[in-house]
Amino acid sequence: MASFTRTHGANAQAPKWEDYLEDEQPGATGSWLPLNALEEDAYMAGPNLHSMPATRRGPQTAQVKETARHPVRQPQSQQQVAPREWPALKVLQGKGVAVVAAAAICALALYAVVTAAIDWTQVKMDDIQYGRPRTTQVDAYVGHNEASGVPTHFIGMNLNRRVTVLELPGGDSAKATAIVGPYLFGEGEDLTPVQVSTQDLNADDKPDLIVTVKNEQLIYLNDGVTFKLITPEERAALEKTLSTQPGKVAQPVVPGATK
Repeated sequence: MASFTRTHGANAQAPKWEDYLEDEQPGATGSWLPLNALEEDAYMAGPNLHSMPATRRGPQTAQVKETARHPVRQPQSQQQVAPREWPALKVLQGKGVAVVAAAAICALALYAVVTAAIDWTQVKMDDIQYGRPRTTQVDAYVGHNEASGVPTHFIGMNLNRRVTVLELPGGDSAKATAIVGPYLFGEGEDLTPVQVSTQDLNADDKPDLIVTVKNEQLIYLNDGVTFKLITPEERAALEKTLSTQPGKVAQPVVPGATK
């Protein structure tokens, strides 16, 4: 066995590598290699480390970092305060909108029902008064074949939207004539009543024929033999005359009345 010398103290001497080799038994194995088995080129030089200069901090970078560490608090007046939402208030608002919408729908439905009821009632009353087709009858003395003393009979009709007036001079149907008026356009105009009346409008002692449809009047002037539709010039003169005589206006004659 190899003898080892002291490694500590004043007379210490470092051991030699051969002493370790002599102490090993022949055939001994191990996981170590002697240092002389390693070649110098087995060591690879690592990357050279270089020192990098420190980056200078600018005033803006230092200010940003300082702000990040110590955030500046804004005044209360500049901060945006989110409105506080109240669930109960939202529910009340939703109910209010629903109530208003329901009231509006009910009002529209009620208006539609009332309007339909009024129209239906008016139609039924006109059915009773004028029948279908809408018809009115008037007797009046107009000077046409009335030698026997029998008045002339007028029948005003809304015949399939066409305003038609039948004249029976002196009540004689054999001499009946027809006055064809305008055609009525629009929904439900086939049920519009046509009213007939007579009145001397141009002050010639000859009763003229007035056909009233809603708020419009058709004037037929009496020439002593028949009735002719008034011309625009005659209407302008008649309106001027009526403006100077306010009491002289066309008044409908009650059906069945005689003059």
